[in-house]
Amino acid sequence: MAFTAATRSIASEINVTPLIDVLLVLLIIFMVIAPIPGRGIGAALPQSATHAAMEPISAPLVVQLYYGDRGVPAYALNRQEMAPDEVGHRLAAAMELRQDRTVFLHADERFDLQYVVGAVNTIRRAGASEIALLTRKDCNQMSC
Repeated sequence: MAFTAATRSIASEINVTPLIDVLLVLLIIFMVIAPIPGRGIGAALPQSATHAAMEPISAPLVVQLYYGDRGVPAYALNRQEMAPDEVGHRLAAAMELRQDRTVFLHADERFDLQYVVGAVNTIRRAGASEIALLTRKDCNQMSC
């Protein structure tokens, strides 16, 4: 605010100097930040059709853990019944020629957790990279 000597009244004028100072500082900040490239999120791109055609499509490996005829835990690999100690060897042999090492495990809901964990350990020792647990609804869709 400024006072005039003759009239002693207040003359209101805007002082733009601080405003210009702030704008120049902001301009310099934005000029420094602008050239820095942003980092994006990595994404897995789909493979081309020629690459997908080279891989043979094979049926998924499904290990079933269920109660047998005598109420004893039994195993099946793609609906082929086998002894519990034979599952690991057959699964390892089946995965030797496969690119996709995903194995699906379907266990009867009546099993204790220790049997399911034992089956997961057997599948992992056979060389599976991923183990997926199937529910009753999933198993119905995969016809296992």
